[in-house]
Amino acid sequence: MELEQFKNIWGKETGPQQKKDEYFLSLLSKRSNSPINRMKRNLMWEIVAVIVMYGAGVVYYLLAFGGKMAEIAWLLLFLGIFFLGYYYRKNKLLSNMQCISCHVKSNLQLQLGTLEKYVRFYLLVGNILTPVTMLIVGYVAFILFPERLHKDFPPSTVRLTIIIFIVSVIVLTVGGIYLNKWLVNRLYGRHIKKLKEILNEMEE
Repeated sequence: MELEQFKNIWGKETGPQQKKDEYFLSLLSKRSNSPINRMKRNLMWEIVAVIVMYGAGVVYYLLAFGGKMAEIAWLLLFLGIFFLGYYYRKNKLLSNMQCISCHVKSNLQLQLGTLEKYVRFYLLVGNILTPVTMLIVGYVAFILFPERLHKDFPPSTVRLTIIIFIVSVIVLTVGGIYLNKWLVNRLYGRHIKKLKEILNEMEE
């Protein structure tokens, strides 16, 4: 429902002022909850993805290679717990934002600003995480346990593997920045923009 329709309803609605206020807030709540609900749904999908992917990675590196790369499993476990804590805080914030009638406009603006900070932090961490994680994996594979590689593969293959690994880190880091930016905007950015438009209409 657009701003002009709100104005028409506001002008035509009769009865006590409190009833008009409650009716207006109920309409506003329905409209603003749409982007919030979409962000909460996207957040739930992210939680499922983190549990599945990081959980599988932890189990794999604990069991594979005779446990020689368990450091990677602990790294993935730490990152998984970190993200789940972040998702919990974001979900709590989104749930609070759904209660439009519980907050004055300034409070809702403050919560929206906090949500933007969460999303910017998420984008920054996502951009840094890919190269850092890959470099740690490379350190464990090529530095801590080099004897494994030399034992199983000839030196030329090991050198080629290291070169491919370095190129992969560069490509995935650069490509990941653009992909992460697109994904974060898809999951949260466009919905935050919609909420800002609603707040601007309230300002008018």
